[in-house]
Amino acid sequence: MASEGRVLVVGESLAAFQPMGLVLSRAGFREVTAVAAASYIAAPPSATFDVALLVCSGRLRADESLLQRIVRAKLRCVVLLRGPGTGRERAGWLERGADDCVGFPCDGDELIARLRVHLRHRPQPRVDTPWRAGELVFFPGEQRAERRGRPLLLTTFEYALLAALAEHAGRPLRREQLLEIAHGSAEVAFERAIDVQVSRLRAKLGDHSRHPQILKTVRGVGYMLALPNEPDAS
Repeated sequence: MASEGRVLVVGESLAAFQPMGLVLSRAGFREVTAVAAASYIAAPPSATFDVALLVCSGRLRADESLLQRIVRAKLRCVVLLRGPGTGRERAGWLERGADDCVGFPCDGDELIARLRVHLRHRPQPRVDTPWRAGELVFFPGEQRAERRGRPLLLTTFEYALLAALAEHAGRPLRREQLLEIAHGSAEVAFERAIDVQVSRLRAKLGDHSRHPQILKTVRGVGYMLALPNEPDAS
């Protein structure tokens, strides 16, 4: 199965990744471009990519900084660890904003399949017709949102989650429905991760963590975006 996506590979040291890069190049991707971390920070590529693969160096702060730059560029990001990694380590990267995380060395077929999952669910070009839900304004074509005129720094999934809740404002969405919105992303592969994502969204919206007024918990159901003057459904 050939994929038409463009893959950006970023890392401090890409030498160990070269054999895997050849596997990706032969897998039918339209383009696989490797960029050293320093070059990416100094001048990110002007070309458009569909998914990024972050090759970790083992230097946590440097790798985190790269991930945040990729997230700000609105790219889905798969983190490739320096070693096999632990469940806790992989979970940590997902909570930092990565869309997926795999250990190294990894099976080439598995990595290709994971990249294709994210390519299948990359945002499709849309006319950027803004729409509003209370204090929130969404710009679909750019996959961004604002609250009270101030931009919200959201990951790809955070935007999708907030937009889905806004589209159903005033009505609770079950966790299973929110998992479906994730399109199979490893970032939210289990229901508990939805709670983590909602907590992160609340923080970015300036919502109260214990007594939220925007993203409300509906007991026994899930979550709801409350519009101004919306009664408490919890």
